[in-house]
Amino acid sequence: MCVLSILKKQKSYGYEIMKELEKYNLKLKGVSSIYPILTKLKEQQWVDVSSEITDSGKARIYYTINQHGEKHLEKIIGDWIELQSNIKALLTINEGEL
Repeated sequence: MCVLSILKKQKSYGYEIMKELEKYNLKLKGVSSIYPILTKLKEQQWVDVSSEITDSGKARIYYTINQHGEKHLEKIIGDWIELQSNIKALLTINEGEL
């Protein structure tokens, strides 16, 4: 959900996505941890992948959320909001018991 949210703002590459997650204190176990996530998003056909040549002449892989990814993101955000609401209700019910 977090990676798709980042990609909804702009296309990005792995290291850049990892750094953006860190801004929100969402840390991965090293730069190599982001690539299995991106591979899964690609396999699910929620992102498109393109290659661009950098100023140094090396190819960089960019990820862009596509229409299927945006629909999936909307669904999982809805699921997240519902889960938060249910947890809040549960905690409120149990507040007197704590």
